[in-house]
Amino acid sequence: MGIMAFLLLSFSSLFAVIDPLGAIPFYSGLTSHMDHKQKRKTLLRALAVAFGVLVVFILAGHQVLELFGITLDAFRIAGGIIFFGIGLDMLQSKPRRWRTGIRKAYAADLEAQEEEDTEEEIDDPSITPLGIPLLAGPGSITTVMVLTPQAPTDFGPGLVIAAVLAILMLTGAILMGADVVLKRLGQTGLKIIEKLMGLLVTVIAVQLVIDGLTPVIKSMISS
Repeated sequence: MGIMAFLLLSFSSLFAVIDPLGAIPFYSGLTSHMDHKQKRKTLLRALAVAFGVLVVFILAGHQVLELFGITLDAFRIAGGIIFFGIGLDMLQSKPRRWRTGIRKAYAADLEAQEEEDTEEEIDDPSITPLGIPLLAGPGSITTVMVLTPQAPTDFGPGLVIAAVLAILMLTGAILMGADVVLKRLGQTGLKIIEKLMGLLVTVIAVQLVIDGLTPVIKSMISS
């Protein structure tokens, strides 16, 4: 795999897992009471938090695995299972078990209109739930940790960080125009996109499981 192919794989994988279009209703609901300047400040803080969290796992995630004696193949298999669950929820338009989805986002938006949020929740939703787990959740963390050792060069962490930066910049641009996109696409359009992303996530999940099981099976056969 060449560098460009790896960057494309990293970008598409992160785009499918983070799903910035699917995050639009949730973001709009949490920031509906804010003016444009407050929305921008909240979004930038959420993007910075997500970037920091993902970079930490890119640079130190594998040391954590080694500390607990977890092999990369085991992490690939576990990541594939998590991805498959996320993708299946997206395909079935169910509230996701690991990250807020479209239907849950609309429910949160309606609830925010019917009941007053607490002062603390209104003040700063940027760290939680926007930064974590909406943007930097189990899915995206697993993605960067699995992708880093698969890089075709020794600069794997740098390539994955570049992909993370690119996808978060795109996510920021999409969410900045969230109200316009939501009005143009509507709930039906967002659900169609979510199903397409769900299909891509499930395919990635199957490939991760295959990549994790192959060396294990080869080792069992050889022994």
